[in-house]
Amino acid sequence: MTFEGTPLSVEPGSSVASALEAWGCHGFSRDVKGEERGLFCGMGACHDCLVTINGKVSQRACMRRVEDGMDVRRQAPRPQVANPAIADLARLPEAIETTETDLVIVGAGPGGLAAAETAATSGLSVVMIDERHDAGGQFYKQPATDAAKTALSSDRQAADGADLIARVRAKGVMIRHETLVWGGFHEEDGRIVLSCLGPDGAFYCRARAVIIATGAHERPPAVRGWTLPGAMTVGAAQTLLRSYGTLAGRSIVIAGNGPLNFQVALEIVRAGGRVSAIIEEAASPFKRPMAGLELMRSDRALAIAGTTQLARLRAAGVKIHWKSRLAGIDGGGAVETVTIETARGRTTIAADTVLIGGHFTASNELPRLLGCAHEPRDGALETLTDATGRTSLPHIHVIGEAARFGGAFVAMSEGRLAAAALIERLNGKTVIDQAAETRMLARHRRFQRALWRLFAPAIEDDATPDEDMIVCRCEGVSLKALNDLVERGVSDIASLKRLTRAGMGRCQSRYCGKALAEIANAGKPLPSQTNGFLAPQMPLRPIPLAALAVEKGEWGGHKHAMLPDRPPLQADQPLPRSKAATVIIGGGIAGISTALYLARAGEDVVVLEHAYPNAVASGGNAGSLHAQLLSFDHGARAEAGGGPAARTLPLQRESIALWQALQKETGGDFEMKITGGLMVAETEAHLRFLEEKTEVERRAGIDCHVIGQGELRRLEPALSDRFIGAAYCPQEGKINPLVATDGVLREARRHGAQLFDRCSVLSIERDDDGFTLATSRGPIKAERVVNAAGAFASRVGAMLGLDIPVFGAPLQMVVTEAAEPTITALVAHADRHLTLKQAANGNFIIGGGWTAGLDPVHQHPRPLPESLEGNLWVAQHVVPGLRKLHVIRSWAAMNINIDGAPILGEHPACPGFFNAVTSNGYTLGPLVGKTTALSILGEDAGFDLTPFSIERFTGTTR
Repeated sequence: MTFEGTPLSVEPGSSVASALEAWGCHGFSRDVKGEERGLFCGMGACHDCLVTINGKVSQRACMRRVEDGMDVRRQAPRPQVANPAIADLARLPEAIETTETDLVIVGAGPGGLAAAETAATSGLSVVMIDERHDAGGQFYKQPATDAAKTALSSDRQAADGADLIARVRAKGVMIRHETLVWGGFHEEDGRIVLSCLGPDGAFYCRARAVIIATGAHERPPAVRGWTLPGAMTVGAAQTLLRSYGTLAGRSIVIAGNGPLNFQVALEIVRAGGRVSAIIEEAASPFKRPMAGLELMRSDRALAIAGTTQLARLRAAGVKIHWKSRLAGIDGGGAVETVTIETARGRTTIAADTVLIGGHFTASNELPRLLGCAHEPRDGALETLTDATGRTSLPHIHVIGEAARFGGAFVAMSEGRLAAAALIERLNGKTVIDQAAETRMLARHRRFQRALWRLFAPAIEDDATPDEDMIVCRCEGVSLKALNDLVERGVSDIASLKRLTRAGMGRCQSRYCGKALAEIANAGKPLPSQTNGFLAPQMPLRPIPLAALAVEKGEWGGHKHAMLPDRPPLQADQPLPRSKAATVIIGGGIAGISTALYLARAGEDVVVLEHAYPNAVASGGNAGSLHAQLLSFDHGARAEAGGGPAARTLPLQRESIALWQALQKETGGDFEMKITGGLMVAETEAHLRFLEEKTEVERRAGIDCHVIGQGELRRLEPALSDRFIGAAYCPQEGKINPLVATDGVLREARRHGAQLFDRCSVLSIERDDDGFTLATSRGPIKAERVVNAAGAFASRVGAMLGLDIPVFGAPLQMVVTEAAEPTITALVAHADRHLTLKQAANGNFIIGGGWTAGLDPVHQHPRPLPESLEGNLWVAQHVVPGLRKLHVIRSWAAMNINIDGAPILGEHPACPGFFNAVTSNGYTLGPLVGKTTALSILGEDAGFDLTPFSIERFTGTTR
């Protein structure tokens, strides 16, 4: 292979990462800021080791085998997709096939293999899915090169794994290697469908039951310098050595907690490597005789093996610092020194490599995505299971370290018991002695409890952390940036994520999520799995956009959905206010804008938000500023014939101007740009449609006209050359709703408005003095009430016996990895559902009204596979360069559907009750707020409100 044009001779079977490490190159990748990165987790979870291979960007060096003639280059922070040297990542599929099986097992480690062997013996059809090239997982990892095979020729652990793998294969289990499970969903008949991506492309796997055996990963606490090349996990170093025969460095320090660190240290010494020191957070076991005796009673052989390891390390001259911790890593572009905290103070050790071990956390993204119940424990989420691994969903079992940390032998016993339970559930007959296996499991768990009591950390981490320390590895977010927001009053993890991008990167907060939760909650216990933790999103790991792009049929309007139940969230304190002149229900952009304009006028105003500000549609939209009609807002597919949407056009124009004014007045950066908007046409029929549409828009005062192919190519050369023209509106643009709403909220608060989160309105009573609102945080009286509850506005109206014709319409958005600037305008299609723009940081944001669903367990909006496929197909159809990028996340939010126009003004049947609801909420947010405030203050809105009054509907009262 070649690296940056330099030829390298590589042993067959090597991974790209092991080949580069063997060559002596730690820093072979780059982060978002262009600084060098290298191998970190070694198992494909962190995405620090990305390289470009044969022109394909963002390839995980730790997961790719070297092939003869392979061209490897450092990853550019933002690739140029217009560069012909950058290749498409995958072929476009005509369709995505579905395979069927009785049982699918995710993860081919010890637990998954044991489950597969048991299930296959009973006659069930079994498919195993695993990301790695070979089965075995982290514990039974198999040697891939001749050097590694020679080194492990007498290794009992590797041999036992090889025997188990051979038995599983002999029983006919299909093992699908190099295959990623990136999502999953439930069908109406109860079966589960897993979304997968393998070497031959995407497919779905439908099963009657699922065993999740995805194991755990090391999640070390952030320290200064932990992103430097040469800093990696102990597991990554062990994979280099056991799978590829490669030492992680020349002078190695191992730091962290737990027995694996000592095992790996001894393996490195045996391979001829130099371990300068081991930094262990636990106290010396020789100073804890009772804990050592308990371990000996649990498993004498394993306890003696551990003591022998320590003796051999001491004989090899390895210095062990007990009751110590890693305090920082320093170096000029790579690891050079390691600072440790001991009982005697701080000391520095020279090293070119530091291995950070312990602090294991379950890889439970898949069971969380599928809706299995979890509970907070020790700052992380743990899957709730019974003795067989059965979760709250009886057809899903989670075993081994995917549920809780317990070692390989616990995982294997749990795997066999889980398989036996599912065999009986699927009307089969198990071949194992479940009682004996249960006793064996209890023995293994006793040993694990004793082991971790012996290795309990004994050093207090009371040092003040370095504020410049990076917390979020993917997005480069520092501790200072997060602390500044907390000091400003941000108190929830979702807002921290939205305002800093922490947790938005490729790893989906696997490494920063715990720290973010602790910062947001100020060290307090986290209340539940849905409050205090970032939710996993599809895809669970980045996948090539092109691999999922499948053309779908078009439709008209939005598909309505039943509104989910929203139980109140726990709040620490009751409402500090008992009355206010105006109470606004809803902390999205409409409600917050109303509060701003009222507060500026000196009005006493309070906003009540069920969850947190900007948490629903306002924070979940794609950030388009629409001045022209979308294709489905005009013509035969439009709601109510398109009339209400057309009458709203002047409001959209004025609201965009208000957004510009607010950005200037607040002094904030809303990442707002008036870039112009294009609606592209690829047929003469499309052009005729656009001519009709733009005529309507011009009559409404919108600057919009049809341009030809040449002008289109001049404006946006990255668009497909299939387009023969477009409607061009220079007044359109984009904004970052994650920061813009926060800017408006800060301005409202500066003028005296108050917002109370985690405050659900339970009922509203009207009386002579106005209204009394019963909330989850206590009652509050108001002279006036503003209904700015978005999709839930109908429920607010129903509390007063009013029919507010607003419906929920869950819609999805998709985000790619960042690229160099490629398109400038907001892009839509004349006959397809699409909005497409490129954000300031280079991500492409793809939307357009594609329907999402509701999670059947938690009732959260969630993208649908068919919508993802169709949305991505349209996006790459318009911008072919997107085939060169990965999708890094998708999400869904409960959007608002009315008739194409907002509902504004005082309700005629209920004086003092004002509606501020719109289905084009983000663009119209400031104008809706200003108009509602003027109505409350008795001032002229500046335009006729009649077309937007609720009186345009029949049956406004019940």
